[in-house]
Parts: sequence; structure tokens; C-alpha cells
Amino acid sequence: MENQILTELSARLQGLWYMSESEAPLTPQSLGNLPKDQLDEKITGLFTPESSSLTLNKLDPAIFFNDIVAAADPADQIIVQNAAKFTELYAYLKNNSTDINVFRLEGESNIPIIITSLFPDGEVIAISTYSIET
Repeated sequence: MENQILTELSARLQGLWYMSESEAPLTPQSLGNLPKDQLDEKITGLFTPESSSLTLNKLDPAIFFNDIVAAADPADQIIVQNAAKFTELYAYLKNNSTDINVFRLEGESNIPIIITSLFPDGEVIAISTYSIET
């Protein structure tokens, strides 16, 4: 099932960008069958560079996705279309998985953002991107 999920997510993420001071693609990857109590540690270990001291912050997924849509400038059709793709991604995750989490690893100007989701076969999928905030 893992390959099917990653294939479907990759198709949904095609052309989707996280907008901050730059544009960043979103990339899915499998974290395997991971107990819920090990998720924070796994995220920190995978996405924190050795030389940094980033702080893991959890965001409410509904607020995270809602904020992306709310921030879209209605005069910029490309941004509006991108925000609509985020809405579709969130709907896909809510309909096909559980335990959706959004993590930000804060402390530097390049902030990793990781969305995780548990699929019915026990597979945890992470969708990673980043925000540039200076």
C-alpha cells in the first residue's frame, strides 16, 4: 500500500508550493509503521540538521490549512489556485487517513514544515516542505 499512497500523494503534490518568502515544493516520504509516541522524536531526528538547535512546534492542522487559504490574495489567481490545492490535499488526508499532524521546526530562517498522517495500513507518511522567514 505504501507505494500506492506515495504515488497518489506525489500526483496531488505536483505543482503545489508552500509560499513564504520563497516558494518550496512539498515532498512525501514514508516513515514506516511508527508508534504515535515516537513521532515527535522521529520528526526531530529526520528534519533537524546536526548543527542546529531547532524547536519542534505542533500546529493544529485545520488552522494551518485554513491560514494558507485565508492568506491567498484574491487578485493573484496563481496563489488562489495554489491555496485551493492545499484545501484538496487536506480533504484527501482527512478522507484517507487519521492522526494528521503539522510540525514546524523553528529556530532558524529556514523552517522545516512536516505534515504527517497515519494511513489505514499503519503507514505514517510525512509531507515535508519549508518556510523562509527572515
